[in-house]
Amino acid sequence: MPNEYATASWLGCAHMTILLKCQVLNYRYVLRCRQFDPLFKRFSSSTNGPSSDELMGRVVPLVDGSNQNSSRNLINVRQTVDDVCRVLENNPWGPVIENAPSVFVEKPQLEIVVGVLRRLKDVKKALQYFRWVEGKTEQAHCPEAYNSLLMVMARSRNFDYLEQILEEMSIAGFGPSNNTCIELVATCIKSQKLREAYGLIETMRKLKFRPAFSAYTTLIGALSASHSRESDLMLSLFHQMQELGYEVTIHLFITLVREFAKEGRVDAALSLLDEMKSNSVSADLVLYNVCIDCFGKVGNVDMAWKFFHEMKAQGPCVYAYNTMIMGYGLAGKFDEAYSLLERQKRKGCIPSIIAYNCILTCLGKKGKLEAALGVQDTMKEVGLFPNIMTVNIMIDRLCKAQRLDEACSIFLELDHKVCTPDAATFCSLIDGLGRYGRVDDAYMLYEQMLDSGQVPNVVVYTSLIRNFFKCGRKEDAH
Repeated sequence: MPNEYATASWLGCAHMTILLKCQVLNYRYVLRCRQFDPLFKRFSSSTNGPSSDELMGRVVPLVDGSNQNSSRNLINVRQTVDDVCRVLENNPWGPVIENAPSVFVEKPQLEIVVGVLRRLKDVKKALQYFRWVEGKTEQAHCPEAYNSLLMVMARSRNFDYLEQILEEMSIAGFGPSNNTCIELVATCIKSQKLREAYGLIETMRKLKFRPAFSAYTTLIGALSASHSRESDLMLSLFHQMQELGYEVTIHLFITLVREFAKEGRVDAALSLLDEMKSNSVSADLVLYNVCIDCFGKVGNVDMAWKFFHEMKAQGPCVYAYNTMIMGYGLAGKFDEAYSLLERQKRKGCIPSIIAYNCILTCLGKKGKLEAALGVQDTMKEVGLFPNIMTVNIMIDRLCKAQRLDEACSIFLELDHKVCTPDAATFCSLIDGLGRYGRVDDAYMLYEQMLDSGQVPNVVVYTSLIRNFFKCGRKEDAH
């Protein structure tokens, strides 16, 4: 057998002996049957140990802390940590390391062990040192040492030995700290390994640990932002939080409802809302608005209207009207959208310019340009002046309809003190003019864009180059 495997086997046996001498007497039979070799063999299954509340704090410390406040001792600890890390980082594990008397003292202090683990970057080397200390001290490690080892795994993004270490911690009667738990989950999220992060939390629950509140909320947020349609995983995490007694906030409900609505899972969203009400969590205006917005955007205007109707007791806000109008517009139900505008007027509330922009956007997408121009006239009649969003919507739609003179007229009539054209304004008009052969006008507008301090984007440059080539003006394109 190669020396490496022999060393690993010795470390595994030594570790088993240490655990048997400590507070895990109830698990002797389990450990004997497992042939525990934590460095080179994974566990095939898990063991449910006693709760952390029962056994926390019973691990024997590695060193008497009477001299912790001594500055001299602190300097010595730092020096030893530096020496140990230098040897570990520059040599493979073997006799060279194990027989370095100036570095590996007979019984390393806890501060040294933790300090070394916090500095190491290689998981395998950290675990070998971890086992070597166990053999020297003949004591099980304390929670701080275990958490430091887990942090090495998080830093290196290497989780090959994670489940083994977590199971040892469960047997010893303590779990990862909140900070360690959050860091492990965050590491998976940063690596875009969201299912691995979910599996990590599942492993902790299987071992009777209590994952940190922020680990749950961070992962739920990441799953929501991933656009990977993982609402079932999000709901599972949500229910785990409830089982653990965590207080679920209205924000979490909103996140889940939004996800279900995006996936078109109306029944699941309604079930979650019923659950929320049964938990005495009051549905506020924000939640209602989210439901109206989400269901409206996916075309389920009937469900959106249901939530809008339920808001009557509280009085729908301007945002609710705008989102409902947008929902009707996207569904092509413009009569219903106009009806909501009239309802606002009857209540003595002038519809906002955002509401009109919503209708203009939807009319443009449906190709109803004349109706959009009519809405623009209505805005002027009620005393609403177009903002830059209104201008951009109309110029974009007029250009696409090849009504370039009207688009240019809107642009030229702008009062720059009240409504200043932005990059999107220039981009739409430059592309529209160039696309339909007016490349000189497009280029003049490009120069005006530069003079106004706006930064052309890739669409502007692509449009100009393409249209110059299209007109046979290769030199201008270059």
